Amino acid sequence: MEFKKVNKKRKPTAVTRGDAASVSIRPVSLVKTEPTPPKDERQKASSHRFRQLFRNKKFVALVVVGCLVAGVLLRNASANSDTDVKKPIYQTVLPKGKTIDELGGWKRVSPPKNDPVFAYTDAIDGVPISVSEQPLPQSFKNDTANQVADLAKKFNATDKIDAGSLDIYVGTSAKGPQSVIFAKNNLLVLIKSEKKVSDTSWAKYAGLLN
Repeated sequence: MEFKKVNKKRKPTAVTRGDAASVSIRPVSLVKTEPTPPKDERQKASSHRFRQLFRNKKFVALVVVGCLVAGVLLRNASANSDTDVKKPIYQTVLPKGKTIDELGGWKRVSPPKNDPVFAYTDAIDGVPISVSEQPLPQSFKNDTANQVADLAKKFNATDKIDAGSLDIYVGTSAKGPQSVIFAKNNLLVLIKSEKKVSDTSWAKYAGLLN
């Protein structure tokens, strides 16, 4: 006897309301999201931002350095403005009949940080002299005669020569060199000689300065 295999179809199970309530439904987002870039692209973007930031910092650093350099140059230019002066910028006096070129030109004899004082070289009776000139200090202008006399004492120039309208003060060292101080044409004049010069020659030379 032959038995046939019977295929029984399963009836679909009806879903009750209670079963439907236990089913979880995932919400669908309606907002379009951008795909996450690959790791290599993220690294490239980060590297680009870093290079851009570095360039900006480099630019700022260059600007700061440039400002500092400019400040230093301006400060040095201000500090060295007097040292760059090659000749007096104030009125001077020279021996009558002589030019500064004939006397060898002006030479600065004051320190760089002080007001400029210039000098030239000449000779009296064959004795070499150095003549320095500077504007009469403001404190000397109200009482010039006494101020010059007090300054002369500091140089031990205590011998006074009367040369007309000029009061000339002379100091002589034990070895012979002399220092002469007087004021003329709103200038303070200091002359140094290598050897002793007669009072008459000093008076004559001072009178020739104009």
